[in-house]
Amino acid sequence: MKEQVAAAREAGVELLVLRGDLVFGRDHISAGVLHARRAIDEKRNSSESLAMEALLYISGERQLASAIKKMSVGPSTTEVVVAQLTKGGFDAGEGWTEVPPVRAYIDARALAAFGITEAELSTVPEARRGELVLEKVASVDITKR
Repeated sequence: MKEQVAAAREAGVELLVLRGDLVFGRDHISAGVLHARRAIDEKRNSSESLAMEALLYISGERQLASAIKKMSVGPSTTEVVVAQLTKGGFDAGEGWTEVPPVRAYIDARALAAFGITEAELSTVPEARRGELVLEKVASVDITKR
C-alpha cells in the first residue's frame, strides 16, 4: 500500500488514509468530502488542505487533533480505507476492494467508538444506523464555528 500511496502523491493526487473500522461506507466519505469542499469554497475552512478539512468532517470532530487521533492508521489497525480526493492516476493494484455505499451491518461498538451514543442509536432502526454517521458528519458545520 505504501508504494501506491507514494506514487499517487508524486503524481499530485491528494489522498486520505483512514482507519477502516470507523468508515461506515462510501456515502460517509463522500459526505465528508462534500462538506469540506463547500467549507473551502465558502471560506469557512478550518485547515489549509482538502485532505485535512475532509478529515474533520469524516471524523465528526471539530478539532483537527481529535480528528487525527480518531481516524489515523496505527500499528493495531487491521482495515484501511484510502480515499482519493482529487483527480489523477491512482492505481490501487490487486487485493483492494471498493468501499460499499453503506456497510451492510454497522456494529454498535464501532458507532460508539465514532462518538454516537446509545441514546442516538435508540432513535433509528438497525438498518438506518448509517444515517447517524451522516448526521454527525453534517453537524461538524455547526460545532466547528
